[in-house]
Amino acid sequence: MIVSLVRSGRRERIAEVMSKNDVDFSFIDAIDAQGIDSGELVRLYDDSAVRARYGRSLTKGEVACFLSHRLLWQRVVSGGRSVIVLEDDALLDREFFAKALTWREDVLAHFADVVLLGQSKLSRSREAREYLYEPLKRFDCIDGMRIGTPFKQWTSGAVGYWISPRGAKLALEHTEGPVRALLDDWPWHRDDGGMIIKELRPYVVWEAFESLASDLEGERSQHAPARVPWRDYLLEPIRVGRLVVRWSIAAVIRVAEWSAGATRSRRTVRND
Repeated sequence: MIVSLVRSGRRERIAEVMSKNDVDFSFIDAIDAQGIDSGELVRLYDDSAVRARYGRSLTKGEVACFLSHRLLWQRVVSGGRSVIVLEDDALLDREFFAKALTWREDVLAHFADVVLLGQSKLSRSREAREYLYEPLKRFDCIDGMRIGTPFKQWTSGAVGYWISPRGAKLALEHTEGPVRALLDDWPWHRDDGGMIIKELRPYVVWEAFESLASDLEGERSQHAPARVPWRDYLLEPIRVGRLVVRWSIAAVIRVAEWSAGATRSRRTVRND
């Protein structure tokens, strides 16, 4: 399913890509923030809860985005089938069509309720750095790709994700009522909604943020605090230290899992 504003002007591009790869797909009309007046916004949105969590209000676009995906979750629950959700500015790698689209629903559902297939505002030029600094703590392999749990989940966008009926049901239950968080606040979905959320590595979905303008980002920049340019340089030594610690922990976990698996195999052989 592709979430798209009717007026976005982006449908033709992604429809052509999907059709060329013989993929069955459908659009879900996103809720247009321009159609939400101030009175309706008060009814749809809990500003106090949002400000308590983020220290700022959501834009109307962010509220509309959340409501749009909630409509999609309702369809997933009604249909009883998992879906891959894309936003209309998604860029899709070859592995998306060759692998991600072919994975069986029951296999993915064994791992997670939601699998993030990409990350917003991440350019391909920074892909290797992202994997280096944000390794997976634990993971399972499928078709040579990894599905696992990162050391830290964060608001990494919703440009592409797989969601199961169970995941959609949990999402609807814990987000009932006025919007009180960002759609892509995955830690919130995990902690408040009890959803198992994992990430795919390498990513197979990217956001075309460098070539396609975003109404949401333009509005969001007016509410977000200004970024301090030199802050990244000061934090780099901390990031490097964290990198070493994370990879060390991940290695210990993999060795422990391998040892446990080997022990179970030996016990099975003895019993036979």
